[in-house]
Amino acid sequence: MSDNYITICTVSEVENPEELSEKLVEWLQLNEIIEKGKSNCVLSMNELGYKPGRRHVEAIGFDENIVRLNVCGVEINTEREVFNAMAFTALTEMICPQCERNRFEGITPQDFYMDNLSSLQLESYHVVFEEFDKWSKKEKAKLICPHCGESSDLESYRIGDTIGLSNLGLTFWNWPELTPEFISKIKMILGKEIKVIYGHI
Repeated sequence: MSDNYITICTVSEVENPEELSEKLVEWLQLNEIIEKGKSNCVLSMNELGYKPGRRHVEAIGFDENIVRLNVCGVEINTEREVFNAMAFTALTEMICPQCERNRFEGITPQDFYMDNLSSLQLESYHVVFEEFDKWSKKEKAKLICPHCGESSDLESYRIGDTIGLSNLGLTFWNWPELTPEFISKIKMILGKEIKVIYGHI
């Protein structure tokens, strides 16, 4: 059985991730969306999470009995992370800030899944993961555009909705789709633009 997740992260780094996360957790607990104590209920080697609270259904609109699952909690992250990096492929749109062209322009699903990429296309794809790793470690991360040849900071690229470069995110493990009202409330509490990422492993 695979596990699904929904990650909500700010679209870019924030100056006070710990403070904002505490504010958000406090609101979630006050409204009984999550429990007060942490437990082993998320897919993380290092972190515990918060199990769904008594009124968590208000965040999803209907009851799917997710509390029956071992993995059903909410995980909070306040460290630099490339959220959903495992879902990054050469089909992910990645727009150069200099020439406005997609780094992977011209690559089709058939090319990618049938291993028909040229050596240059493969290098252009694989080097992104190296820069993801540098960015996460707070090292200088830059990419050279294969179209215009200009070098730009990784975070200046516009990356598709499946990837987030941030230092503040929360992941809902195996929760059904969150209501628009709930997502809007999180955005209001954080006071920042957010990105909602859906995935599974």
